[in-house]
Amino acid sequence: MSYLTHLKRNKLHYTNRWVCKYDDDGLVKEVKLIYCPEEYRSYKRPRTLHTQPTLIKILENDKERRRLYYNS
Repeated sequence: MSYLTHLKRNKLHYTNRWVCKYDDDGLVKEVKLIYCPEEYRSYKRPRTLHTQPTLIKILENDKERRRLYYNS
């Protein structure tokens, strides 16, 4: 089961936030779950935090981009 499928099937806690890391081509390289968003925001250079619905959209767009990128 992919992480995208897992996110779509399971409703996680509303306070959970995720951070995405991208490669040089702009494709998602890594997704990390942040358990304490308030603490993470206090870091020196925090990345953008995403909610579950936003992360699902990001991963769906990434999946489509990968399909077009590798099939061309």
